[in-house]
Amino acid sequence: MKTKFALFLWIIFVVAAVSGWDWPNIAKIMPVYVAAIPGLIMVSIQLVREVTGWETSKNTAGMDMDQVSDVQLDKATERRRTLLFFAWFIGGALGIWLLGIVITLPLLVFLYALVEGGERWYTSLIIGAGAYGLIWGLFEYMLETRWPPGILFG
Repeated sequence: MKTKFALFLWIIFVVAAVSGWDWPNIAKIMPVYVAAIPGLIMVSIQLVREVTGWETSKNTAGMDMDQVSDVQLDKATERRRTLLFFAWFIGGALGIWLLGIVITLPLLVFLYALVEGGERWYTSLIIGAGAYGLIWGLFEYMLETRWPPGILFG
């Protein structure tokens, strides 16, 4: 089954590389040079490993290296974690709607690191500032992507 999936991905990467090859250089940087060609190389290596049985021949001890866990959580813990996930998700979506992406995502990263990650406030602040630097510096400044402001600032 793994070989069929790797072959499927190989076909997708070949089609992507061939179809984008005649595009102008500026247009094919991301889809061809950054995604299709490296993806094609990695999937080709994986196909060779699967077809030749390289992975099983290296595993002479007969150990299965995949982590398998059969930990069962009680229903209350499952429910609490599920509700907590959706609370963060909905809070992030509402924050983006109200404040915009540039403000909300760094704030969400800061709060998540502080509350859920248990980080100190200054570590969380550094992480949030890094998220802001990435969002503003990469997208707004370098790529000139203008994110829409939230409804409070629009």
